[in-house]
Amino acid sequence: MEEPSQHHAWVHSAKARYYQVHLDQDLFGHWTLRKVWGGIDSSRGRMHNTGIPSYDDGVEQIREIAKRRSQHGYHRVFLRSFRQSFDAGATAQPAGA
Repeated sequence: MEEPSQHHAWVHSAKARYYQVHLDQDLFGHWTLRKVWGGIDSSRGRMHNTGIPSYDDGVEQIREIAKRRSQHGYHRVFLRSFRQSFDAGATAQPAGA
C-alpha cells in the first residue's frame, strides 16, 4: 500500500512567522522531508530538504516538529487557509478556531 504524502503548516500570528513541513516520495521511491519557514510578509523565507529512511521515520519527525512549533507559540493551520492568508494579506486562522 502506498503511504500518502504529509503536508502541515503552522503560523505564529504575533511574530507574523510561518513554518511548513512536507513529506513526499520521489520518483525513485525515496522519502524527503522539506521544511520551509519565514516571515508571512517577506519573500526571504528558507527551505531545507532532508532524505528520510522511511515513511514512518518521516511521520515521527513531523510529530517532533509539531511539538516544537507548539512550544514556540505556533498554531497549526490547514494549508488551504494558509494559502488564502497569503492571497488576502491576512494572518491564517489556527486549525479548529
